[in-house]
Amino acid sequence: MAAFLRSAWVVLLLFEVKLAMGFRCDRRPYGSTTTSSPPDVQITETDGQSRFIGFMISAEGDTKQDPKNPRRMISQYPGEIRPQSQSTAKFSDRCLYSVEQSVNSYKSSVEVYWQAPSSGNGCVTLRAMVAENENVWFEDGGPLTLKVCEDMRQPDDVSPQFNDECTICDEAKYEISFTGIWSRNTHPNNFPENDWIPRYSDMVGASHTGDFILWTPGTEATEGLKQLAEHANSSKLEEEILEKVGDGVRTLIKGKGHSYLKMNTPTYSFFRTNKDYHLVSVAIGIYPSPDWFLGVARFELCQQDNTWLRERELNLFPWDAGTDSGVSYESPKIQTFPQDTVSRVQTSSYDKNSPFFETDMKDLHPFGRLSLKLIRTYQRECEETTESEVEETTENTNKEEGSEEAGEPIEPSRYQNPELGSSDNGGSLEPDPESTEDCPMTPWQEWSSCEGNCVDGKITSMKWRERYHLVDGIPIGKYDPNMKHLPNKEVSKYCEDTYEHFEDAPCEEDCSEIKEEGEELTAEQRIMAPVIPGHTWSKKRALAKSDKIRSNV
Repeated sequence: MAAFLRSAWVVLLLFEVKLAMGFRCDRRPYGSTTTSSPPDVQITETDGQSRFIGFMISAEGDTKQDPKNPRRMISQYPGEIRPQSQSTAKFSDRCLYSVEQSVNSYKSSVEVYWQAPSSGNGCVTLRAMVAENENVWFEDGGPLTLKVCEDMRQPDDVSPQFNDECTICDEAKYEISFTGIWSRNTHPNNFPENDWIPRYSDMVGASHTGDFILWTPGTEATEGLKQLAEHANSSKLEEEILEKVGDGVRTLIKGKGHSYLKMNTPTYSFFRTNKDYHLVSVAIGIYPSPDWFLGVARFELCQQDNTWLRERELNLFPWDAGTDSGVSYESPKIQTFPQDTVSRVQTSSYDKNSPFFETDMKDLHPFGRLSLKLIRTYQRECEETTESEVEETTENTNKEEGSEEAGEPIEPSRYQNPELGSSDNGGSLEPDPESTEDCPMTPWQEWSSCEGNCVDGKITSMKWRERYHLVDGIPIGKYDPNMKHLPNKEVSKYCEDTYEHFEDAPCEEDCSEIKEEGEELTAEQRIMAPVIPGHTWSKKRALAKSDKIRSNV
């Protein structure tokens, strides 16, 4: 009895060792009593008539330590393998993750479908057995074994490593452009029949903090992203971004979408970043499509050495919003229920209606190209702030430390913007990149403050700002008290009529805090003496105005 138990224990031990070596099964042909032929032979057909009767193709995953028992090895998932045609192949009754012949008829070729496992499952070994007859068969070896491993290279549109300790003091302004590449020539497989139907949606995005998510792989698409991906409609997504301005979003990014005959025409936009808002996300819908779109998510602009990224060009490949289960560009709408998460569009598809039928990602042409370019930086002092300033289209400027006496009022900067400089002191000025080459202009000055009477805790008024036409780098019409003579240059009538140099906008400001604190508004705060174009602000004139007001009270 003891001897029997010892032998049983040995059998169990051998079984455990076999599991540790990885799953292997008996792939010999049915009814065969011979061993396989040497694996180093080369199997070739020389007479044009040779056939085989049996085969088996298996997928074996790598082994790894069992998390629950580190002394035990387990096999990882090797992916899905299944027959391509039920008439020639079936799932094996003997081996897991294997396909074998369904009938012992003579064959010249056979196909099976294998889909790789998800990322992180290591390598997979594909093994084949082929039998000429019951007694002559081959398995394993060079020509019948193939080991494939995950390609760890990332597509261009995958964001670089997130920098959660960005400490750049300076702000930055970027130009972002999208150029379409999707066409019948570059992507001929199942391209829409009518050339005038394909188009891109508007390019929509934001510069934002790490707490804001426009979209990202592994999360469910918002209603705005769903509409953009399915219908190339960006309105809802824009609303979702605007709702978060000041709460994770700094700038709404928008560029015009293009269609037939202009698919490869670039579209441009500009945005601002700082150490808090140092990520950018954009999305561009592909139409027609089930729910496919292009873009980048949470792309890091603040590099690990705490410098702003200077320039980057990214090839874009389609993403699947997870809201529609169609497989082709013009598939009927099939809602995905429950909704899936955003993921890369499935390439190497086995559906012949798919544009990605038997297409490997490394062989896929990009559908578009996104370019990021640093335009300029704005010097800022490194200081702690309780609230991050948020602006979409305006540019902040620092208040210069003047040589004025203590307690003297701060001068308005409408006609003395330090960023503009002087042609006498600093030479010609660089034009705003957003202006045209034919009609260069300075950047817009900062908005004026929202001044007016405080009614029910609110100041409702108008704010304004200006910019100047540039001729040979000189701002025309800009007053400079240090200028010795006026420049003898004129702005063309076309530029004056086409491009505005002054704009105003309604503004509303909360003034309830001033009242609650009991601070008395001075006459200077209630009524600011207007600054006449071409004249500097004068403290004496302002004080005289305030004295006149006090004398009339």
